[in-house]
Amino acid sequence: MKKPAPQQKNANPDTWEVWLTRLLYYPGDDEEILLSKKVWCSIAVTTFTLSAILLVICLVNGFRPMVLLTALLCTFFLVSMLLFLHLKRYIQAFFLISEVFKVLYSFAAVVVTGGIMQSGGQVFIGMAGIFFALVFPDPVKVWPLLLLYLGTLTLETVLQPYLIPLVQFSPGQNLLFFVLTLAGAILSLFVFMQTFIRERARFRRQETEKLRSLDSARSHFFANISHEFRTPLTVILGMADQIREDPAHHAGDGARLIKRNGRRLLRLVDQLLTLSKLEAGSLPEHFVQADIVLELKYLLESFHSLAESKNIGLHFSSDRPELWMDIDPEKLENIIGNLIDNAIKYTPEGGMVTLRLQQLPPEQEPYPRLLITVEDTGIGIPEQFKEQVFERFFRVGEWPVEGTGVGLAIVREFVHLLDGRIELNSVPGKGTTFSIFLPIHTHAPMQAIAHGTDAAEIQPDKHTPPAFPVSLAARPELLIIEDNPDLVHYLENQLRENYRIRVAHDGEQGIGMAMETVPDIIISDIMMPNKDGFEVCRVLKNDIRTNHIPIILLTARADIASRISGLEAGADAYLAKPFNRQELEVELANLVRLREVLRQKYRQGPPAEKPPGLNERFLLELYQLLEKHYQDEDFGIKAQSTSHVIRSFRLEKAKALLHTTRMTVAEVAYAVGFKDPLYFSRAFSHQFGMAPSDARG
Repeated sequence: MKKPAPQQKNANPDTWEVWLTRLLYYPGDDEEILLSKKVWCSIAVTTFTLSAILLVICLVNGFRPMVLLTALLCTFFLVSMLLFLHLKRYIQAFFLISEVFKVLYSFAAVVVTGGIMQSGGQVFIGMAGIFFALVFPDPVKVWPLLLLYLGTLTLETVLQPYLIPLVQFSPGQNLLFFVLTLAGAILSLFVFMQTFIRERARFRRQETEKLRSLDSARSHFFANISHEFRTPLTVILGMADQIREDPAHHAGDGARLIKRNGRRLLRLVDQLLTLSKLEAGSLPEHFVQADIVLELKYLLESFHSLAESKNIGLHFSSDRPELWMDIDPEKLENIIGNLIDNAIKYTPEGGMVTLRLQQLPPEQEPYPRLLITVEDTGIGIPEQFKEQVFERFFRVGEWPVEGTGVGLAIVREFVHLLDGRIELNSVPGKGTTFSIFLPIHTHAPMQAIAHGTDAAEIQPDKHTPPAFPVSLAARPELLIIEDNPDLVHYLENQLRENYRIRVAHDGEQGIGMAMETVPDIIISDIMMPNKDGFEVCRVLKNDIRTNHIPIILLTARADIASRISGLEAGADAYLAKPFNRQELEVELANLVRLREVLRQKYRQGPPAEKPPGLNERFLLELYQLLEKHYQDEDFGIKAQSTSHVIRSFRLEKAKALLHTTRMTVAEVAYAVGFKDPLYFSRAFSHQFGMAPSDARG
């Protein structure tokens, strides 16, 4: 992409406009505010010039009261212009105050000269301001100004018979002043209309050019992004075929290539999602206080595999061993991750990429700052592209590396969101340095956060979660609620050795199956037809039959807001796709063990008389029911997940009977609802670790 050739100065009609824009611009001004500033300045200059001419005429003719009024008008606009050029802000206030002053000046001039007809057209001065105020950023505030002018006009009419002129114009002088004042008002109005219409036309041209440029940039972007997706997909599909044809030969390298290109696809998807959120303005900050030195050190570690594949060295340095400050983990990882990824991408083989941290003392700000630099020994950025590389969809076409053109745009937006700034220094052929300046605050709560290491980079540990019983009937029951058949197939292959698996293909079916079978644990996607994962959590966690079941949410929504929504809905764990298999297995095993601990706790007997929660109230009602019916051998529930509670209750009653009566073991078995004394003996021994005959007191 080449820049257009610069125009000659004498051929550029916008030189004056560019100079005026630079003179009036204040950070944060948009086009509408700049237009208001230019219009007000042109009106202020015109009004000052005409009032100066009127002042000279009044001095020559000896109209002392009018000399004082016009001198006051000249002074007001001169001071206003100087003050505004110093502040370059509050344009609406300057606009409003100046037009109010002109209305009051017009009223005073009419009173001094003895009435509207004898004022030499001074009444027109206040009227022109109404039209000028129409360019306010907030047009509603024009109405009070209009009412003020109409009020003074009405008051002048009412006072007309009672006014004694302090300045008496002759008929010729009155006509001369009338013509001059009317001409001045028309001239001011002409300047206003010319400035306003010309600026509006220029805005339209700029907007048209921006839209045309944006359409072209988006077309290039989608062409680039389609290529970026096709490249890793080609590698993934190709390696999958090779592994299938010759797994012994291609399994190792193939798995590494598939994983690397899968991560590349994931970064592309994350960039697209981040860009859409930036455009929608839906990216709030989520600060936590953490050791940024440790976080960035872990983040750099996640790029070692990529750097080693290109024989590029990675180096980390910090002027202090640790630095606790407020950070937004997701945005910080996105900023530094994009910069490191670009540095590796544009650095030739054998080069070096360095990540440095340095705490800077405060300068103008009342707080210290952190300087983060990402430096490479790569191909560098040409001078003419240093500003454009931060624009969305922009790519330097001559660079030999593919890209989407959104990474650096996202970096700059995130740096600004964190109240920082980014600088670029690059020498073509020698390397590039990005410098990020962030304020150091320690106001956020201290919180443990996930390190920047990519989960996909973690090598599987030889230590795997302890397997559950080999017997199929003894394994925990896992309900998978997922509408993607490939992911269901993957989960079944990974987990079938340790779990009895049931599958539901949407949220509504999943809720029904959970109510019917009451599984030991649930894995659910979030984005599903009929009912999503959040609704599944809310329904199951608010039902007394299923609120004890642990639920793990698997989703592509990896942002903090979605995690919070999932946890608020009642999820016990939240894993972002693509998830690490070992992490999922550990989460499942831990939640199943926790459920078993709770089961053992509630086996000890009924809860307190005034239980605080749904589970405790349920158990209290259950034990009260068992107290009435435990002797009835036909009383029970077919569902395996609750039958153990009834059996445990009966065994506790049997143990008490063996302690307090002389009944035989068989009689005790029949008394507490067991049909088979042999089965009673085995169940008693399993629960209490002793035979029924050994339990007598």
